[in-house]
Amino acid sequence: MNKLFFAVIFIFTAGNSLFSQSTFPVFRDSLLQSNRLLINGNFDATGTSMKKEFVNTLAFGGYIDSEMKDRTLKSHRANNRFGTFGSGEITYVSGATNLFKSGKYSWLVKGGYYLVGNVNYTKDAFKLTFYGNSYLGADTANLTGTRISGMQFQKAGFGFYHKKTGSSLTLNVVNVQNQFGGYIRTGKLSQDPNLDSISLRLNGDMTYSKGKEFSKGLGFVVDFDFYLKVPWLKDSATFQFSIQNLGAAYMFEPQTQYSADSTYRYSGFTLDQIKNNGNLFGDDFSLLDSLNIEKKEVKRWVMVPAYIQIMKLVDLESAKKLQSFFGIRFYPTIGIVPTGFVGLFYRFVPRVSVSANAAFGGSSIVRGGLMLGYHGNKVGVQLGTDDIYGLVSKKGYGQSALIRLSWVF
Repeated sequence: MNKLFFAVIFIFTAGNSLFSQSTFPVFRDSLLQSNRLLINGNFDATGTSMKKEFVNTLAFGGYIDSEMKDRTLKSHRANNRFGTFGSGEITYVSGATNLFKSGKYSWLVKGGYYLVGNVNYTKDAFKLTFYGNSYLGADTANLTGTRISGMQFQKAGFGFYHKKTGSSLTLNVVNVQNQFGGYIRTGKLSQDPNLDSISLRLNGDMTYSKGKEFSKGLGFVVDFDFYLKVPWLKDSATFQFSIQNLGAAYMFEPQTQYSADSTYRYSGFTLDQIKNNGNLFGDDFSLLDSLNIEKKEVKRWVMVPAYIQIMKLVDLESAKKLQSFFGIRFYPTIGIVPTGFVGLFYRFVPRVSVSANAAFGGSSIVRGGLMLGYHGNKVGVQLGTDDIYGLVSKKGYGQSALIRLSWVF
């Protein structure tokens, strides 16, 4: 049973990552009508309860001993989160050209590779995964609310760009390489006091892609960035309203789907059957049949993981050495808690800066980051991490790396 729940809860997020925007500042400058090449790369893995030593061993191999499991269990709450994030994107903005006669608009093209994985899980789900059902005794394990979701995809798009404000609208074609999602609406696992049988009350489903095909689904998404300058204290500030990856894809390669109905209480198998059979899905004894779990192949439409962000930008044209930035981000199509963030940008000299921030929510609870930046006339470089503690300590709950490159010509 521990291997079954491990597969449902952890295996996908251990092997995949998630695209995300960093909680560091977006920069505003006066080069809106110049041709620009922008390159962004980001990797982020974070959670509320599993420290870096445990996550790295789980994802990359190694021995998880009882002491490591016990240390990890102590940091778990009743409900926990974990997510991995990663992206690589390149954008070309043709700001020096005119798309229409008015001269107000230009165009851009973009493309990228993105991965997303997120899981919300209970403390009992962790126990069942890594300790098995022997820890239960006569107690009941609560799995209700466990949710897993993720997608691995690529996109390429063409957009319209407003040369005065920098606002843009991009239409993208999406190729889905892998997609999965599952939700346990009701999950109660109990064990007979004699420890010779177990019963499971389950209402939930799990759907996932399989096979080595590069393309398993196709779809369309919209990216929208809107910039608004408003009065701010004794000066003014620019805010960004952004919607990214809003759309859907059709999974034309059949996905495997398991579903169970909680209206039936399962007690039709014993621990001896599970232990001695050696094949839980054989002809003589099938765990799925005993649990009344339905398996089928489905083709379906799925939502691409989208996010909405509102953020105060940093103005590179300002003479101020110290500026604030803050914002909030939502992921409406997957089960991630909204992320709020706030930070300070300080420029030592006109071309060199440092940014520090704190973020709340998301797949973690609270974390702090640091970024160094170079802002040249033609070239810009920013390097940073959204989790400075996780960068230097194995006791941290996350690890993050960010790079941004820009070239104006």
